[in-house]
Amino acid sequence: MSKVLYKNYHLSLYKTERGFIYAQRRNVNSTASLLFKKVKNDYKFLLRYQPLPELKINKNKSGWKTLFPCCVTGSLEKNETPIINCIKEIKEETGFNITKSNIKASNIAVASTQSNECVYNFIVDISNCRKSNQQLGDGSIFENVSKNIWVSHKELKSILLKNKIYLSSLASAYLLFLDKIYLKEKTND
Repeated sequence: MSKVLYKNYHLSLYKTERGFIYAQRRNVNSTASLLFKKVKNDYKFLLRYQPLPELKINKNKSGWKTLFPCCVTGSLEKNETPIINCIKEIKEETGFNITKSNIKASNIAVASTQSNECVYNFIVDISNCRKSNQQLGDGSIFENVSKNIWVSHKELKSILLKNKIYLSSLASAYLLFLDKIYLKEKTND
């Protein structure tokens, strides 16, 4: 049985009988959505650059000095399905209005052996989607400093091979894209 050391609305700290301390977010599971569109004979990907606040190298007196590439992410709310969360987070963080038909594939990854978080990865084709004019973000400091940047397929591969730090869900979602979209397309050529 674990003992609660600290608890607030977003996070709880627990200590096991054997002394292991671990954190549990309020909403355990999350989504990570890699948005893409076909441009001529290649692909463009919309990456979400956001802070990773736990990194000491990432702070300066005015806030975060470095933003790291990742997918569009979000924590599942109670009784919310991963698909609904994917759709909601994409609209909130990018302004694109998508439907289930834009979701081309998904899989589930376990965040680490030290937590029970499942990350639902989605690859989403936004080639024919329209953007809303609503203000982006949920008002949190993380979303206020985050930004979206379109990158080419070549640039995404370079990010994954040469960057020292990025969210692991970006690599997981990209592998899903390779398997379900890119390699399938190349096989049919």
